[in-house]
Amino acid sequence: MNTPYQISQLKEYTIMSRISDRQQTIGHQRGAVVVLVAIAMPILLSFVALSIDAGYVLYNQKRLQAATDAAALAGAADLWNSPFATAKTNAAAYSAGQGKNTLASNVTVSPASITGLQLVNAQLPAAGAVSKFNGIQVVQQATVPLYFAQILGFPSMQITAASKAAAGGGAVPSKYNVIILLDTTASMNTTDVNCPGANGKSMTRLQCAQQAALTLITNLTNAGDNVGLMTYPPLAGSGTNTNYSCGSKQSIASSYSAVAQGVVTSGATYQISGLSSGFLNNGQINTTSSIAQALGKGGCSGIQAVGGLGTYYTQAIVSAQAALLSMSQGQSPPGQNVIVLMSDGDASSSQSQLGNTYKSQYGSECKTAVTAANTVKQTSTQIYSVAYIGSGSTSAPCSDGSSDFTPCNTMQQIATGPSYFFSDTCPNTAGGNVNLNTAFKTISYALTKPRLIPPNAM
Repeated sequence: MNTPYQISQLKEYTIMSRISDRQQTIGHQRGAVVVLVAIAMPILLSFVALSIDAGYVLYNQKRLQAATDAAALAGAADLWNSPFATAKTNAAAYSAGQGKNTLASNVTVSPASITGLQLVNAQLPAAGAVSKFNGIQVVQQATVPLYFAQILGFPSMQITAASKAAAGGGAVPSKYNVIILLDTTASMNTTDVNCPGANGKSMTRLQCAQQAALTLITNLTNAGDNVGLMTYPPLAGSGTNTNYSCGSKQSIASSYSAVAQGVVTSGATYQISGLSSGFLNNGQINTTSSIAQALGKGGCSGIQAVGGLGTYYTQAIVSAQAALLSMSQGQSPPGQNVIVLMSDGDASSSQSQLGNTYKSQYGSECKTAVTAANTVKQTSTQIYSVAYIGSGSTSAPCSDGSSDFTPCNTMQQIATGPSYFFSDTCPNTAGGNVNLNTAFKTISYALTKPRLIPPNAM
């Protein structure tokens, strides 16, 4: 039997033994951690190194993608009005590695691959574009050197970026100044069987033109665009600009000579609604605006084709240009001036309807309209013409006495170029024969900027 002293000694020994065992265990654990850290450190450093390389690759990938986006937009801006060679050259100028649009100095960039696209669902038809394409794709590759990954046998990585864009009207000033110039002679009261209304009943040619003009202004997207409306024959006026409102009555001037050369207001006027930016409200037609009411919104039917004079649009073009210049010369920077002329193209006024100022033009009214348009185009004003022939002849000469011009080729020559000419029946038009609504909608998209296309969207 152990004495109390022996029992105390035994307990002390047991405690010391346990402490020693624990110290040995902790020592072993510390040694194991050191070994694990030693083993893991290269792996951790490799992950850090690879993260640095990955960040460098991602940085250059974003730069390359931004360059291909810029290149696609630059090329798309030219597709509608220029040959594809021009679009391709301008796209290449914005690609990576060109000018100041560079990647890191040690990144090798390959030349961009630029391809024209004929998109089926794009707003502008490929057939109507000068380039014959309504979309463009830019693909570019680059080789990015790696640093730490070289230890693992990866000296570099190849990256690729691709971008597609749909055509637009081009790189333009921030504002458009647009005058819509509509024919309101008596022939516009003719029913157009190809233009059904909301109730399925065919509309008159004027009603169809009003609907088409509303489509145009609804689709304009640039903030601050100014749009005005003019009609011909001219209205008898008080010598001040006219701004239509529901209840206004149209009174036709005695002759086209009632408007002096180059003057918008002088006893009579072509103006129905002056140039203004208030035609939209949160993207919708502002029915209180003058132009909206003139085009049949705001609770009234709008302007009427009251007739009284035959067709003569030379002076209407000149007056539209005068109003546009008056607007743009006060802008900083000046906006892009645009005339959208809709007519059957058949100048048919008699000498008495032309009046003393213009009766000398009888027999060459179609030709003088082309001459006037050419003068306007020299100022960089763009002219879109919409020949609304209907069941009329596309080859018969103009009815102005002795002109060699036909209504179709007159309207074609008035337009700024092939992509600016539209018609329901005339040959050689942008995108083939279309109805008025489609023509004006296409024009509205031609007045907007090109747009990037999300991957696989078209």
